Formats: sequence, C-alpha cells, structure tokens
Amino acid sequence: MAGWVVAMRELGGLTFVVLRDRYGNLQVVFERDKPDIAHGYVVRVRGKVRMRPEEQFRNDWRSGKVEVAVEDYEVLNRSVPLPFQPEDDVKASEEARLRFRPLDLRRPRMQRNFRVRHEINLFIRNYLSDRGFYELETPMLTKSTPEGARDFIVPARLQPGKFYALPQSPQLYKQVLMVAGFDRYFQIARCFRDEDLRADRQPEFTQLDLEMSFVSDPEDVLSLVEDLIAGVFNRWAGANVKPPFPRYTYHEVMERYGSDKPDLRYPLEYEDWTDRLAGKGNRIIDSNVEKGARVKALVLPVSLSRGQIDRLLKDFQFLWFKVSGGKASGNLAKFVRDTDLGPYEGKTVFVFVGKGTPFYESLGEFRSAVARKFLKPEREWAFLWVKDFPLLQWNYDEGRIEPAHHIFTSPYGEHIPLLAEIEEALKNGRGDEEMDALAQRVLGKQYDLVINGVEIGSGSVRVHDPDLQIRLLKIIGLTEEEIEERFGFLINSLRMGAPPHGGIALGLDRIVAMCLGEESIREVILFPKTTTGVALFEGAPSDVSPEQLEELGLKVVER
Repeated sequence: MAGWVVAMRELGGLTFVVLRDRYGNLQVVFERDKPDIAHGYVVRVRGKVRMRPEEQFRNDWRSGKVEVAVEDYEVLNRSVPLPFQPEDDVKASEEARLRFRPLDLRRPRMQRNFRVRHEINLFIRNYLSDRGFYELETPMLTKSTPEGARDFIVPARLQPGKFYALPQSPQLYKQVLMVAGFDRYFQIARCFRDEDLRADRQPEFTQLDLEMSFVSDPEDVLSLVEDLIAGVFNRWAGANVKPPFPRYTYHEVMERYGSDKPDLRYPLEYEDWTDRLAGKGNRIIDSNVEKGARVKALVLPVSLSRGQIDRLLKDFQFLWFKVSGGKASGNLAKFVRDTDLGPYEGKTVFVFVGKGTPFYESLGEFRSAVARKFLKPEREWAFLWVKDFPLLQWNYDEGRIEPAHHIFTSPYGEHIPLLAEIEEALKNGRGDEEMDALAQRVLGKQYDLVINGVEIGSGSVRVHDPDLQIRLLKIIGLTEEEIEERFGFLINSLRMGAPPHGGIALGLDRIVAMCLGEESIREVILFPKTTTGVALFEGAPSDVSPEQLEELGLKVVER
C-alpha cells in the first residue's frame, strides 16, 4: 500500500500511521522499530492485512475495519514541514489554501468535489450523446466581439498590431455550426471574461453549451434541459425534483417578486395596492400615482421591531405598518384604518411606490434582503424557468437601447412590427421612461433557468434571418461598417441557409457547487483566481521579458 502520511501516534511501543490517497484512509501498524517518517511523506508499505478490533472500526473509512501490520516500508519522497494539514477542518486562510493549492486539493472534501465534478461531466456527456448530440470544440483564439464584458486579448505575433480574443462564450460559433449542418451540438466549454469578480464569478469558467437546429418553440430546449438538470440534482444533491419545472414570464416574476431570478423557497409575493391606497390622502402615494406609478405591498409574516425597521430604512425607501392586538402602527397606520386588519395580525407590511425597471429591481433586492434575514426557506430546492424576456432595454445611464441579454435572440413574430416604433422613437428622441416602456414591449424567445434564486443558465431561440439580425444590430447603435467588422462572418453564414435554431448555456461550476453545498465556485475549480484576478499558486499575472514584448511589438505604458 502507498500514500501520504496524514497522522501518526505511538502507543505501547507500536507506531500507528494513517496513509491516505484518493481512495481514502488506511491504518498501518509498525510493530518493530519506529519508522523514519513524518507528516506529508510519501510512503510505501508491505505487510499483512488483518481485522481491527471491533471497537476500533472506522465506519467513515472505506478500509476502516482492517489495518496492515507492516513488514517492510520504503520512503518514496520526503516532505518539508507542511504549512497546514490537508484536513477538512483546515484552519488556514483562503489565501494560504490557494497559494499551496496542491496541498489543499489533498483534503478529502476537495477530492470528493472533483470526483463529483468528473461524474457530473460524464453524466452530461452520456445524456446528450444518447440524444444525438455531437461534442464539438470551438476555437480558443477568436475574434473580439464584445458580448457584455471586456475581452481578454492575445497579441498575434505573426500579425503585428493585431489581436485574438479569448471567447466569452461560443455563442456565434455554435450558431454557425447549425448552418454547417451539425444539428445537435454541445461542448463543456471554457469561457473568459475580464470583469469584476466575486464568490460565484471567475475570469475563466466552464459552461455547458448546447444548440439544436429546427427549433422555433423554446419548449424544445426547456424540456430537454430540465430532464438533464433533474437527473444531475436528483443524483448528486438528493433534490427529488420532477420535471416539468414551473414556467413564469418575465412580466410575472417582476410583478410578483421584483426579480427575474426569484428565490421561490420563500413564499413572499408583492401585491398591487394601488387601488387600495391611492386617494387616501398620503401625499407620497397620491403624487406618484398621478404620474403613472404603481403601489406594491409586501406582507412579511413577522412583526418587526422599530429598530429592525429603522435599519432597513437605511438601505431602502418604503412606507410601512404592522398590526398588533387589532391595531395598526407605523407611518401608514392612519391610511389603513378602513382596512380589515385581521389578515395582518402579527405581520409587517411594507409599501413601495414607483414605476419602471429600476423600481421593480429595487423591490427584488428588498424581498431578497428581508426573506434571508427574517425567514427560513420552506423547502430545500426551488427550480423554475423564466421566459419571454424583453428583447431590448433602455440604458438609463447611457441613454441608449441595448440588448436585455444578447442581440442574437429572436423576437416573437407578432412583436417584430413594434421594432418600427422603436426605430422612429430613436430618430425623434423620447424620455427615458417612454423609451424603457417601448423597449420592453418587444419580447424575445429568451429563457433562464433559476435554482434557489441563482441564474444557472440562459438561452434563447436565435435570429436566423440575416436581414432581421442586421436590423436589430442597427437598433442597438451599430453602423453598417461596425456590423460588417464585428459580425460579418455570422451574417454571411446566416445568408447561406440557416435553419431555425436555439440553445442554452449552463454554468457548470455553479451547478457542481450547488450539488455539493459549496457557497463559492472556487471550491470546485482546481486552480481558481482571487477576487483581484490573481493566481496565487503559480503567481499570475506576471511580467514578461523585454524580448517577448519586442517580438510582439508591444510596450508597457505606466498608468
């Protein structure tokens, strides 16, 4: 047997040593001389396998009922004193864990994480292969076509002054593959985005990418994907979920939850109280309703203290009341006197007034904050689809139309005539709220998979008509020259007979992390970066030699 020494103890002239490898722990016993070994050494032993005393069984080890009485041993490699012990209850900081990542990866929990990741990958490959999908690889060195985040760029030595980009996703390639006749494609794809990082975001990540030809109805994709996801989460997370998952429109979830990725483990829903509170004399409500605002109420089944409410008011603006002993208190109390207060006994009611996308997004932030702070989830898992997103949205900060997700999503046929209104409004100029309302009328065949309030995947039925694609690109502000420069290869491909097609990209790192109960995707990525984009183990990014820069025709400019 061979492995790393992870524990040693002496008792009555005997030396008990625990060896560990990827398969688990084994106790070996040196009954003669004390061995010349220490923690972290790689050791091979030879001896006789025997039963351990029953009271010493380790049922948490695969080989916990036996031990090896050592007859001979060999030190295969020595180890310096370890910066921390590779155990699951590691006390080391995350910085130390990332700096000494190979040692961190020896921990049983990390070994389990990557075994499960391998098993999930294998399950996905078999599932899709059985359904006629080809696994195809798209290029890593590609053209810079901004898709919402900054590209990582790579200088091209053989083309001085020009650059490749690392792909943010295989989006355009997978559409071209449909034109090429590969009617069912998938890829476990590495993707790169130069953006600010957090626990569930890395500069390089992995997604399950798939595309299908002759898809015109989103349900073709949804039914296939939810069966796959149910299989993964039922097997590796014990979710016991059964398709079909609930379907909600974007409009429904924004009205009811204030979010396009609501966490439905909490039953909180917004109610429209416009008719109930408008005209009751509250100046804030009445003045805003006159301008077209809506009044939304959230009933929290908890009676909060005034201190708790005041702390919420530091981050959110709302009116409120609560009911105790049949009487209302709070700054809305006098405006609800003619309301039946019985249903609100022991509860706190929050009231908001406003309109437009930013208002509804603030409702979602508030719901998430109070649900997680004051309630326990009613169930462990909540899966849902959100579909029928607005194709376009108005960027209030920059005063322009932009795609709500990406501009290659197909609008519903009945909404294509609305594009003319947007084009006319862009020519003549309209106010922010009017442009926002116009943009949101055009719905796209877009769908997101949401699990426990986290967007796990996003996809759409694509535009396969080249003229419509060009029109949409112009609406978001691109000129004909820019369209040709950035997306000419896609447009030309669509002109060669593109079938209707659609697909989805699913965040594989997040799926694995959720199945394993990990809060951060760094726990399921072998060599992740820090939140500042630094690879502590290998020390990247790093300087390169002046000779390399000269060969590439580059100069570093101090900023």
